[in-house]
Amino acid sequence: RLDTSSPSVRHLQDLIRHASAVHIELDGGQSVQGTICWQDHEFLAIQQERDQPLLMVNRTKVVLLRLLS
Repeated sequence: RLDTSSPSVRHLQDLIRHASAVHIELDGGQSVQGTICWQDHEFLAIQQERDQPLLMVNRTKVVLLRLLS
């Protein structure tokens, strides 16, 4: 269950609400860009391109998440 009092969870919810584009770096050196569609306690669902299926990213593998401007 997500702790909605956590600042990081609230920040992600703001990114989701505003459909903000983000850059995510993963453990192992891979990176992903897109918008976060939803989150749960294990995964972030990332929409990379409009016609592509959602990419599921395990939250424990995220080492950096930043807003793209």
